[in-house]
This record gives sequence, structure tokens and C-alpha cells, in this order.
Amino acid sequence: MLRIALIQPDSRGDKEEVLNRAIKLIEEAGKEKAELVCLPEHWIVYYNFNEILKVLSDAAKRYGISIITGGNYIKNNEITEVSSFIIDESGQIIGSQKKIHLFGAEKEVAIPGEEYNVFDFKGTKIAISICHDLVFPETIRILVLKGAELIFAPARIRYKGFEPWKLYVLTRALENRVHIATVNTLLPPNFLGNSFVVDFKIEEDVVIPYMYKETGGEEGFVIADIDPKKVEKFRKERLAARRVSTYSLILTK
Repeated sequence: MLRIALIQPDSRGDKEEVLNRAIKLIEEAGKEKAELVCLPEHWIVYYNFNEILKVLSDAAKRYGISIITGGNYIKNNEITEVSSFIIDESGQIIGSQKKIHLFGAEKEVAIPGEEYNVFDFKGTKIAISICHDLVFPETIRILVLKGAELIFAPARIRYKGFEPWKLYVLTRALENRVHIATVNTLLPPNFLGNSFVVDFKIEEDVVIPYMYKETGGEEGFVIADIDPKKVEKFRKERLAARRVSTYSLILTK
């Protein structure tokens, strides 16, 4: 069992205000024994993200909690990317994932990533799919084929697109038999949070995904206890039933 938390800070205000809110929520999640927390995509927009990373690393070490930083613009020299970092409880960066499918204005300022990464976290294989990446079924399927058991999907979804987003997340969870935790930006009136975790009910070998924990539309966090092994049998069966030899078209078109 892995205890995670979805951190949903109010992103209104200046950099210091937003960062302080996030740190406070991380501290509170730590008091509830969360082992790994995740922030949304673009919860703070600040190109010198190394400064933010330092503050988050200090918080991870201070509260003994691991942090997924969401999805943020990272500028190194002349190259800008959208990336998410995993910081362990000692404050060290132990992994990262670049956004592969850039969206909208991101294409004008950033370059896309090329690799799909899976990480071992306390015996659970975790991965990160940043917002628009999840729209493409290939993203989650590749991560699952690489062993992912729990996928974090930091997002920045407008309220008009949130119902389709729920369908995307639930569908990806169902078709891959994998837990997904999506953390959405809270920046009213356009971005209304409502982060959630997908878990599964098993009824006579029927796998039913459902929204297990939700934050709602207010600043805060939600704790979720996840058993990554719960659907392992069903995931293996589904993957084994694929007929890979018939799928060549999706690689050429």
C-alpha cells in the first residue's frame, strides 16, 4: 500500500504567495503520513524553476516526504522544456519526465521530450504523464508496458474541458488496468482544480474504474491509499491478449 497526496494550491497571486501555499499543503499532507505528493501542471509559472526546486527540495527533507513537482517550464541556457521532477524525502532529485506532446502556446516556447520514464518508488513502479500527454493512448500504454503501476498526471485543464478530461483519465485507467492520479491547476475562473485518483472495483472479474478520491474546487489536498498490486493480474491478462503484429499502421501514419 502506498499513501499519496494530491496537492492543489490556489495559483492566484505572486510567486512567493503561491509557493508558500504549496509548501503549507505539503507540510499538512506529511502530517497525515503521505509518502509521495504531486503538484499540478503550471501551478506556478516561473522560468527560473531551479529556485523553486531548491525550496521544494528543502521542504521534502524538512517534512520527510517525496514530491512530484507537477509540470513546469524549465529553462537551461537557450532551451526551454516542460518537465516534472521527483524529489525524495532526503531532498534529492531522483528522476524527471519531460512533456512529450506540447499543447497550444507551449509549442512556441518549449521543445518536446522524447523518452517515457518509469521509476521505482518504495517497491512501486511509478510514472508521470504531463497533461496533454495523457490524451494520446500510446503514452499510457508505453508507460504500462515499461512496468508502470501508478501514473501521476499533473494537468492544467480549463473548466470547459474538464468533463472530457475525466473521460480520458478513466478510459486510460480502464484500458491499461492502471491507477492514475491527476492533479489539476486551481486558478479561477478558468482552472477549477477537482483533482482525483482512479481506483478500481473488482466484481466477478470485471474491472470497474471509479473516481476514488477528489479534492473538489477549493485549495487543499486529498490523501489516497493505493494498492498497486490490486489490478496486476488483470493488467497482465489484458496486455497478453494484444495482437501486436496487427498494429503496424499506428507506427507509420
